[in-house]
Parts: sequence; structure tokens; C-alpha cells
Amino acid sequence: MEEKDVFSPDFKIHIMKKYARLPENRDERIMESLIDIILLSNQWRRGSLHSFLEKAATIMQRHLFFREVAIALKDRFDGKFRYQIIKGFSEGATDSHMKLEYTEKDVLDYTKYPAIKLGMNIIDLSSGLLDQTEELKTYTAPSKLKSPRESMDNMAEADYFNAYLWGGKQELIGFMEFTKTKDGKFPPRMTIKWVELFCAIIAQIIWEKEYAPNPR
Repeated sequence: MEEKDVFSPDFKIHIMKKYARLPENRDERIMESLIDIILLSNQWRRGSLHSFLEKAATIMQRHLFFREVAIALKDRFDGKFRYQIIKGFSEGATDSHMKLEYTEKDVLDYTKYPAIKLGMNIIDLSSGLLDQTEELKTYTAPSKLKSPRESMDNMAEADYFNAYLWGGKQELIGFMEFTKTKDGKFPPRMTIKWVELFCAIIAQIIWEKEYAPNPR
């Protein structure tokens, strides 16, 4: 059947330019990344988890502009949380991350790890405690940890954000830590909102593929 073109050439060019496929700003690039990661989940196979987490961390670095990203997941056998992906950290800090493990009680302990709760109760702003010896080794520049904050809009070396990954019926299956913005300042409000949405999507995908009673 022959296709009929009811639009004039000029109008067609106008509309195609107006809604061009190439993203024109950061928000559109993030949206496209979310679409990509959802489509990637449709190709899930045994062993896909690592590449999926790599993709998630890369999006955080490339489009949300955090230089250091770490993702931890709950072990399905012993319930401990361990880091799976570490990107942007020094070699020593990466090795130190991989040696750590936490219980769920540890992860949600606001006495041991004080934080400011942000967003929809899934994002915290924390700051490294100088009495947590093993965790101090997870910082790329531990010598700067005692440096004063330059201003209230500037991130200190010890600052990091923590986003919880909730799956199923509010089961905590992991968390993501991210820090070191490109300009050294706290990210805009919209960035944290994007992270909330991003974490909700990847948490649901990981839950369905790896943790649900009958993973897909």
C-alpha cells in the first residue's frame, strides 16, 4: 500500500527539527540513558548483573556528573551487603571498599553513620567519621578529610551521598554511594531527583531479575 504524505516539505522539516532524535540537553540525555537501561534489562541473561551495574555506574558518572560511584548489593545467601562495582576511586580505595561488608542493621544505622535524610527517604547525605578506621581507607584522598569546608555550597572530602535500593515489598537489596562532583559543589536539586528516579528503576529491575521468588 502506497504511503500518502499529507504534510508539506517545509512543515515536515520543521517538525523533524523540533523533535530531533539527538538529545539537546542533560535532562534529555538522562532520559535516554534510562530508556537504554530499561531496554538492556530485556536482554537479561545469567551473568548480566555485573554489566548492568557497570552501565548504571557509568550513567552516574557521565550524565549525573559524579566522579566516584560505588554500588553494593545484598548477598542472597548470607544477607550481607558487599560492594560489587567501584568506579572512579583510587586503586587503594577500591581495594578497601571490596573488603567491607555490612548487615542491614549497619546500613540503616543512623547512630553509627549519621546523615541528613533527603528526597523520598531513599537518599542521604553522609560525611565520613574519623573514628571508622577501615572506612577511612575507602577515600581516595584521606589526607584531605580534616580539611574545612570552603563554603556551605561546597562538598568536603568526607561528604558522600547514599541512595538505597529497595525492591519487592520494601526489601533493601542494596545501596549506591556517589560523590565528587565536577565543580566540587553540591549537585542541583534536580540531579538528586534524577538519582531518585534512576535508583527506583534499577532497584526494581535488579529485584525482578535477581531477588524475586521467581526471577525473570
